[in-house]
Amino acid sequence: MNSLKFWIAVGLGTGLSPKAPGTTGTLGILPLVVLAWDAPVWVWILVFLILVTLSLWSIPEAGRRLGEIDHGQIVIDEWAGMWLAGFGVAMITDAPVFIGISVAFLGFRFFDILKPWPVSWCEQRIPDAWGVLADDLAAGLYVHLLVAVFVMINMLIG
Repeated sequence: MNSLKFWIAVGLGTGLSPKAPGTTGTLGILPLVVLAWDAPVWVWILVFLILVTLSLWSIPEAGRRLGEIDHGQIVIDEWAGMWLAGFGVAMITDAPVFIGISVAFLGFRFFDILKPWPVSWCEQRIPDAWGVLADDLAAGLYVHLLVAVFVMINMLIG
């Protein structure tokens, strides 16, 4: 069972890259995002809840094995954050899948790496697996906000 938790936490191995594990790990969820792009909202929400549950279940064990609760190779939280970013772009825009996923991916990685407030606050102030997960969810929500602002601007000037 511990091995299953570890493999889920490292994104089925996508986070085990020696360089940029957060980015390579985030790439691991993209095939599922592509499959879900035109799915109904309930599918997006169900998968999101599954990813959050798997994150909270698997991160503590992987953190113990890797010696750090927020070890870079733990990427299930990136999967949840990227899923949230993809959901936002898919629901707010009519972008084709390749463009939408590119925007979601680049936006998510940008906010996950730079960690503007409250992403940084979540990472520093929320303890344990919740904190590991919360900063990635906040980064995903930033993508929602950015896309919503651009859509509104486009509506105003278009």
